[in-house]
Amino acid sequence: MTAAHIEALKASNKTLVLIGALATAAAGVMTLGVGMDTPWAPWERQSETMFPPVLFTIASFVAAIAFCITTVIFHTFLKMATSKPDQWWRGSGVLFLLAYGTYSFGSGTVEAAIMLNILHVVVGLPALALLPPVLRKRGVQTIHKPPRLIQRLQHSAGIQ
Repeated sequence: MTAAHIEALKASNKTLVLIGALATAAAGVMTLGVGMDTPWAPWERQSETMFPPVLFTIASFVAAIAFCITTVIFHTFLKMATSKPDQWWRGSGVLFLLAYGTYSFGSGTVEAAIMLNILHVVVGLPALALLPPVLRKRGVQTIHKPPRLIQRLQHSAGIQ
């Protein structure tokens, strides 16, 4: 299983760097260019601490790549568990963007919430669009018959 994850990560490394570059450019424009808030911990509502803008811009690159690495691993697990990994992955990605987008408005300032939502969309949409085709070409192949437990879960959920 580890080999499948490593192969998927190798297949997607250029796309991961591209998505990280998009996140860095967006963070740079919003923080350095426009001067938007950069909350240290957006989930802490009373926190007044802000990231230095340059550090936030660099951290956006690292965070985007780290997040996308976890999504590649998640997609690889889905390829092992279902015959429709792209649908499940895109559906869960859209749900994540909606949930995080809603949650972020309760943190820090409205300006910070808007910036974080923009960054998540800048990372999320390219990841949802660009990673599945890359992972279909290389990496672990979709299984044709899921394990018995997955079949039972799919049957109970009404999924074929």
